[in-house]
Amino acid sequence: MESEVAKNPGLRVGLVSLCLVLFLLLLAGAWSLPFRYPSESLFYKFGYHRLLLVSGKLVGVTGALLILVQLLAVAPGLFPEWLFSRVGRLRFHRANGLGLLLLVCHPVLILGADDFAFYPLAKKYLPEFVGMALLFSLVLLVLTAQFRIRLPLSYKAWRIGHRLGALLVVGLFLGHLLTVSETFRWGMPHRLALGLAGVEGLLLLMIIGRAIFSGNKR
Repeated sequence: MESEVAKNPGLRVGLVSLCLVLFLLLLAGAWSLPFRYPSESLFYKFGYHRLLLVSGKLVGVTGALLILVQLLAVAPGLFPEWLFSRVGRLRFHRANGLGLLLLVCHPVLILGADDFAFYPLAKKYLPEFVGMALLFSLVLLVLTAQFRIRLPLSYKAWRIGHRLGALLVVGLFLGHLLTVSETFRWGMPHRLALGLAGVEGLLLLMIIGRAIFSGNKR
């Protein structure tokens, strides 16, 4: 296949374009969920409050796909080197991490839809507090990756911490997704969320398994 790509560079461009189209289709499908399976809160929001709430939900589902792409970029054995090189995937992983900071807008928009009335400390709002823990963990994970060189840590220590942080972020994200909105508590969206959980869990196992195997070989 590598020889075919060398003879026909357009083949690689076509395959990369196909991956981009597939992502855009997934994104369009994800954006449709809050409208096809609306939560109860959408029925009593009007005007700019509704706009803020819908925008917050769209930011949330976009973040969900970016987390999936973030794991796909570094999972071993998924993409041949001639299609997506390891260096290129790592660069994308880092850039996409910055894109994940978009999720900071999510709670601002959701709270703005309620005129920034903060949630009381009650069990009912546990999913929202899980989301806050997720946001804090995600921002910390991204910033420590972006400014790794300035940290008083060896690369090995940072990498272990980064992988453990990724486990925490994915776990908090899935817990938040499955409990915070009626949209993802039943029906097709719930099954899709469970499928996403399975895929991301498998990707994490592949990433961590490779790290353990590589460590044992040394």
